[in-house]
Amino acid sequence: MVAIVLPEGLSFFVGDFRLSVARVLIFCSFIAALQQLGQRLGARTVVCVPSDILAPLTGVWMMLAATVTDGPAGFKGAGIEALEFVGAYLTFRFLLGPVDSSVRIARFSCKLMILIVGIALLDPLSDKLFTYEFIKGITGYAKLSYDGPLAIRADTFYRDGVVRAMGPLEHSILFGAVCVWFGVVAFTTFRHQVLGWGVAGIALIGVWFSQARSPLLAYLIGFALASFYAASPRFAARWKLVGLCVTALLLVVFTFSGSPVATLVRLSGVSPEAAWARQAIWDTGGPVVLGSPIFGIGLNGDWNWQSHGALVSSSVDAFWLATAMSYGIPGSALILLTIASACWLGSIDKSPHLTPEERRLSVALGIVIATIAFLGFIVHFWGICWILIAVFTGMRANLAETAILRERGATRLPETFEDGGPRGH
Repeated sequence: MVAIVLPEGLSFFVGDFRLSVARVLIFCSFIAALQQLGQRLGARTVVCVPSDILAPLTGVWMMLAATVTDGPAGFKGAGIEALEFVGAYLTFRFLLGPVDSSVRIARFSCKLMILIVGIALLDPLSDKLFTYEFIKGITGYAKLSYDGPLAIRADTFYRDGVVRAMGPLEHSILFGAVCVWFGVVAFTTFRHQVLGWGVAGIALIGVWFSQARSPLLAYLIGFALASFYAASPRFAARWKLVGLCVTALLLVVFTFSGSPVATLVRLSGVSPEAAWARQAIWDTGGPVVLGSPIFGIGLNGDWNWQSHGALVSSSVDAFWLATAMSYGIPGSALILLTIASACWLGSIDKSPHLTPEERRLSVALGIVIATIAFLGFIVHFWGICWILIAVFTGMRANLAETAILRERGATRLPETFEDGGPRGH
């Protein structure tokens, strides 16, 4: 987890490939995860979670689509992204230990989040991107996409004259999203401990100083769902009710609104300017996807963003739309199905074979996945966030398997003693 959140400036190049510490470790752990999977298949101690099939399919499709559109260059670019996603998923799916390891990782990650927020707050306090400038001074790594906007104090990095907190992340919005995810994990999993409430509060501080409205909205949604879960322990149909309410809202908005994306964003409390910018992105990018629905237009595909007067750059601030443009509709759908299918074996928060913290962590990861799906319509994820999406998915699938394997073990134990028990003294 420490390697995942290291700054981009600590990466190095091998040929045409930019390798971060996280990428190197993911590649090594990917091989170890495959070996572990092979051993467990031989011992028949694997429970197939749907995401186990969909994650590799997603990686294969990403490389196929990019190769079709951009040739060998596309294969190299998509190959790195596919390795990050599939490798991180398999690592946290098959290399976690059998006893409470997911909870230990969650606890450590929440403590690590305290440090990350502290580092990020140095940005507004020093009136500069402290981590970026510090790493640039050591390694010489510079990005024109940072230095240019910083020189003119653009809204990308400044709001109301104050630097937006970013820390080791690639953007303040991504920093805000990570604060939301680990804040939800801490609050839901460790709600009976000071750690849970403390990290939740610190995460809110991080979201606030990121000055990113979309993560702030996701924070409110995530904590509303976590509070609803805590307040309704005997209401088994709670998530069905939430799903029905969300479905009804979407039906009403998409039926009666001529600008559904802008309407939803405005209903969420985001500024009108941001709402109409998101609508413009979907209005312009949607036809591009429909023009190349199977394989997309490639990782570096040109699209006529200038055709819409409200757009000021080619940036696509919508993860699901951006992935559909890069890898086609099947690519975007496979990513969504992968993260959602980690929960398809059903709710495990009532399993008697999991510890209370494991049960609450399973719910926390489900809420995190829900916020990822929501934010993906109005925020783009890359870099550290892209890896973390796979990490959360792998952890949720691992918990589902753990519950089933422990149940099988508990069932076999009485059968062993009924057959005469262990022989010996």
